[in-house]
Parts: sequence; structure tokens; C-alpha cells
Amino acid sequence: MLRCAIYIRVSTEEQVVHGLSIDTQKVDLTEYAKNNSYEIVDYYIDGGKTARKGLSNRLELQRLLEDIKLNKIDIIIFTKLDRWFRNVRDYHKVQEILELNKVHWKTIFENYDTSTSNGRLHINIMLSVAQDEADRTSERIKAVFKNKLKNGEAISGSLPMGYKIENKHVVIDEEKAPIARDIFEFYEYYQSQTQVFKEIFKKYNLSLCDKTISRVLKNKIYIGIYRDHENFCPPLIESDKFHKIQHILKTRNIKYTPTQRTFIFTSLLTCKECNHKMVANAQIRNYKSGRVEYILYKCNQFYSRHICSHNKVIYENKIEKYLLDNIESEIEKLIYNYELEEIPHSKSKINKTNIRKKLEKLKELYVNELIDIEMYKVDYNNYMSILNTVDEVPKKRNIEPLKEFLNSNFKSLYIYLTQEEKRIFWRSIVSEIQIDCNNTITIIPNS
Repeated sequence: MLRCAIYIRVSTEEQVVHGLSIDTQKVDLTEYAKNNSYEIVDYYIDGGKTARKGLSNRLELQRLLEDIKLNKIDIIIFTKLDRWFRNVRDYHKVQEILELNKVHWKTIFENYDTSTSNGRLHINIMLSVAQDEADRTSERIKAVFKNKLKNGEAISGSLPMGYKIENKHVVIDEEKAPIARDIFEFYEYYQSQTQVFKEIFKKYNLSLCDKTISRVLKNKIYIGIYRDHENFCPPLIESDKFHKIQHILKTRNIKYTPTQRTFIFTSLLTCKECNHKMVANAQIRNYKSGRVEYILYKCNQFYSRHICSHNKVIYENKIEKYLLDNIESEIEKLIYNYELEEIPHSKSKINKTNIRKKLEKLKELYVNELIDIEMYKVDYNNYMSILNTVDEVPKKRNIEPLKEFLNSNFKSLYIYLTQEEKRIFWRSIVSEIQIDCNNTITIIPNS
């Protein structure tokens, strides 16, 4: 009695369109095996896998090949050749394994013969046709999706929080949109996904996992972009806010320690020598008056990996004092530089009408063979570069928040802030704090 493996494969589309369901194939193959007195070893079912998928992605096929190598199988049966492969190259890779282990295969609805050269040629032709059909189908689907995206039509029923489908288009779901907006608002304020979870749960009684929050924060659809198509759908948040949050996500990985300590400058401090983030530690010292805790920061590239020259530690209270003493002057310099950028620079105005006249004259000289092609090209390129010159308009920056900060009485209020509030405060006005190997501090305010 031959030991038989039953192989079944469906992709989602084929299951719906052609009725090639797993159950249908299973019934037909089981009946065939019984009628031919085969001993069924196992069913190997790749559901939702196209025949064009790489071999490594078809897990049940991989399991089948392992069982073949263990000499558990004599013959494989499947309904049609395209259930097995639509790719000539992969077919021959697997066929080589089958031949080494003396395993045969058979389709129950088609007739193929691998024992003759004509039979093998027939298989290759049918696989090539199937591969071409799959390629054409893929191209048609891509063209349909491209056209849908161009017209702003949804190509999937799965949408992120805050959106829904109406008349084939993605629109804002006013019922859930406030939740998505608050995720961005809370993260911009707290710069902590843990804190976002707490605030969303408190406000909406909704429990979101870290991955969901992260996916929302990184999804460009919230500024109307989908698969690089701009204005695909109405934006939920401002573009500036989204890009600011992407910068925060990229540069600031705030984690709470098991002791629940909050380090004010975690991920803000950068070693100026190696450009890596400095790490925080708590240090306990015992005095006659009692135990005192100090927070210090160090470059882990020196202490753990020994690949940086920054061998000093710097205490949190020293950084805090330096910032309180110097942040106002740094902000003033920033405001001065921004205002300087906006002063229009006098430029000699280019008379583009004269340039166009010179181009016409140049053309006449070339046509009348008074200059050669090389001279024409040089002068033409020079004139065109002048014509294409666009006067740069200085970027208008909003410096009002910086001025408001300087006018605020922040120092008198700062002493009453908690550690967490201090952490949020410094992140709202400072982009980075650089520390060199001499513990010299450089402040880079938020631009």
C-alpha cells in the first residue's frame, strides 16, 4: 500500500472566485486516496498562500518536504498542477528533492506523465502558462489598485482608528476620531506611550496595547498620505505636529525603570564625543544625617563597550542648574537668529526679458553657422540657469512661543514641579543637551 500525502493550497481570492475551498479539495482528494487504496499519512494545507509565494513562505509545503526526507511518503496527490506550483524554477527545485527520495506526485483532475521527455515538456509548458497567467493577473490587480489610489478609493476594508469607508472613499469617523487625535495630543505632551495608555484608558475606558499606539503615531494616513499618495483622505492632525512626533519617536526612547524613578534628562543627553545617548543611574550615599540619592549620567560607550573617550559622569542637579542659569540666553540667541533670517537681502534684479532676447540671438548665431554646437551649448546652459533662478523666500518661523517663554516667570514655578513635570517641561523647550568629555554643556533648544 502506497503511503500518500495530500497537499492542498488556496489563496483567498481563488477560494472566493473559483470555489477552490480547502474543504472541497479535501473531500475530493480523500475520496481519490480511498478509491486507490492509498494510506493517507497526513494532510498538508497551505491556506491563504499563492503559488507565487517563495518556498519558505509555504510552511506546510516545507513540512511535507521534511517528511519526504524522513522517508514517510511514497506519493503526493493534489487536485491540479496549479495547486502545486505556478513557478517553473520552484517546481524543479522541489522535483529534485522528490526524485532523490523516489517520491512521485499525481493530480486527480489532470493527466501528467513525468516518465517521458514529452510528458516533462508538457509539464514545463503548463507551468509556464500558469506563471504567465499569474503575472498578468498580478499586473491587472496592481493597475486596478493604482487607479483606485489615484481616485482616492479605499483598497482595503481594514482602516486605522478614526477612519471609515463611505461610497468607496476613506472619510473621518467622527465617533472614533477624537480618540486618535488624543493619542497624538497626549504623546506630544507626555512623550511616553505608557502615559498615553493611561490617559486614553482614563478618558475613554479603552485599553490600547503599545503596538496599537505605536502604529497610530507612525501612520501617515493621519496627515492624508497613503502609500505615498498625498491628499488620499482628509487629515486628522496637522502635518507639523505629525513630523514633530516622528522626530520624538526616533530620538527619544523613554522607559520607566523598575524602581519607578523618573530621570529628568533621559534621552535628552548626548555624548558629544561619540554622539550616543547617555544613560542615567541612581547612586545612594550614606551620611550621618541619612541616605541621599544622586542621579548621574554617563556614556555607556565608554563604561560598557570601551569605544569612547568620555570617562566622566555628570550629575543631574548640575545639568539642572546650568539649564536654569543659561536657557534664557540660549532662547534669546535663537530668536535673534530667526529674526535675522527673515530680513530680506538686497539682490540685483535679473532682467529675464533681456536673457530671453540673448537666447534668440544665440539661436540665430548658431543657425547662421557663426558659432559651433559646443559654443551654443555652453552659452545656452548659462542663460537657462539664470532664467531658472528662483528667489529664495526665507522660511517664516513662529517665534511667539519662545518670546512667551522668556516673559513667563518659569523659575519661580519650576521649584514646585514634580520630577515627571520637570521632564516634560525640558522636553518642551530643549531638543538636545550635548556633554563633552570635559563635562562642558551645550544646549540645543527646540527650533
